[in-house]
Amino acid sequence: MRFPGYVLELGSLTLWAGLVAASLWHNLALLDVQGREVAFARARMLFSILETTRLWNAYHGGVYAPVTEKSPPNEWLVDPQRDVVINGRAYTKINPAYMTRQVSELMGSQGGLSFRLTSLKPIRPGNAPDPWEEQALQNFERGEKEVLDRVEMGGTDSFRYLGRLLVEDACLQCHANQGYHVGEVRGGISVTIDAVQVLAEINPQKQQTIVLHAFGYLLLAGATLAFLTWLRAGWRQLAQAKTEQEAMVAARTAELRRAVDDLARSNAELETFAYAASHDLQEPLRMIGSYAQLVDKRYGPTLDADGREFLGYMTDGAQRMKRMIDDLLTYSRVSRGEPALQPTELDVVLDAALANLTAALTESGGQIIRPARLPVVLGEAPMLVRLLQNLLGNALKYRAADRAPRVTIEVVAQEGRWLVSVADNGIGIPQAAHERVFHIFQRLHSHASVPGTGVGLAIAKKIVERHGGRLWVEDNHPHGAVFRFTLADAGSGDVSMPQQQSR
Repeated sequence: MRFPGYVLELGSLTLWAGLVAASLWHNLALLDVQGREVAFARARMLFSILETTRLWNAYHGGVYAPVTEKSPPNEWLVDPQRDVVINGRAYTKINPAYMTRQVSELMGSQGGLSFRLTSLKPIRPGNAPDPWEEQALQNFERGEKEVLDRVEMGGTDSFRYLGRLLVEDACLQCHANQGYHVGEVRGGISVTIDAVQVLAEINPQKQQTIVLHAFGYLLLAGATLAFLTWLRAGWRQLAQAKTEQEAMVAARTAELRRAVDDLARSNAELETFAYAASHDLQEPLRMIGSYAQLVDKRYGPTLDADGREFLGYMTDGAQRMKRMIDDLLTYSRVSRGEPALQPTELDVVLDAALANLTAALTESGGQIIRPARLPVVLGEAPMLVRLLQNLLGNALKYRAADRAPRVTIEVVAQEGRWLVSVADNGIGIPQAAHERVFHIFQRLHSHASVPGTGVGLAIAKKIVERHGGRLWVEDNHPHGAVFRFTLADAGSGDVSMPQQQSR
């Protein structure tokens, strides 16, 4: 599998670019908001100063200033005391509106910031609102107190602010004839601030923000590329190790396959040899037994005690050898070919096994406890008869001296299988020998104490395995052992398991 290096690099760089761009846009937007707030603060501060100064002027009924070229009498002020002469010098009354206009003209000549009075009902036509001011004054009628916007004025980017002016008692000296009442909106002071000057103070921060984001992107991109380079090298090493491992596994698999094939061939040859050898040994063994019987019949009376003892050993040995060969042949037959599996009633199988053990049951006084009905399993009946016969025969053979043998058969349904248990109350099997008892020719007791060949349990295990199941042994507390094995269900369904006694 190839490492997706270039696609991952491009995707990572694109992702970082998108994230940095989003962060930059967000921070620049915050700086724009900061610039708007600066303009708002300046306009509000100017409005507050002008409003306070106008109130001071109104509370004093206006102030008088010498008449000059820049301060002629206010033609829009209707007041009999507008113009006076003091000590031979002419003075004119400066009311709040006239004062505001003069300060506005003085400040406007400096550039960058200007303001003026405006109203929906102006006395002086020059104070009539422009469209933006008219909309703002209408908003005041609906309850707003101030308005700030960023607009284009004569091709210049500007912040425009309009703060409302309310009618005070002192204001009625000049505006009572317009029908105003105390607390009503009389107009407002419009402030215009050059946005370029305000943003010029923010631009260094914007430049710094752009540089920091560019540096951050380069740092992130460099770190990402370095990490991906390291990751690519590790990926290549991993791919190389994987290739080597796969080659090693393939070689080992081929080696194991050859070993398995060799083992299977050896097992097949060994089974063939065992079958042939056992079969071929039958004839000379029969000859030994026949001649031993002939010697005993013809010459037995003339033999002394030692001779008869030796002849007994020979006869007993021939019989034991015959039983071992018979069991070995059975083991070999079980191992050869596939069993013909078909639905088989375990009740019928158990009946056949018990019929073969009639003599052993009578001699031992044994008791077999079986379910009222056993299930139908998938198996080969003769093999299953031999399986149960071997397990039950072992239970009867390895009984305790102080109690009669008691063997209990139980079945439990599992998923698609049946678990069969054969439990006895005999002498039991040591924990350390639970595996060894299933090996061929392995015996835990001498032939003199308990006769046998050591092949029965090996045959039982082979039969169960040939049926696709498993056979094992456990302790049966407080006495004896319990052998458990599994067989495939033939589809007969669940069965009830009431116990009844049978001999």
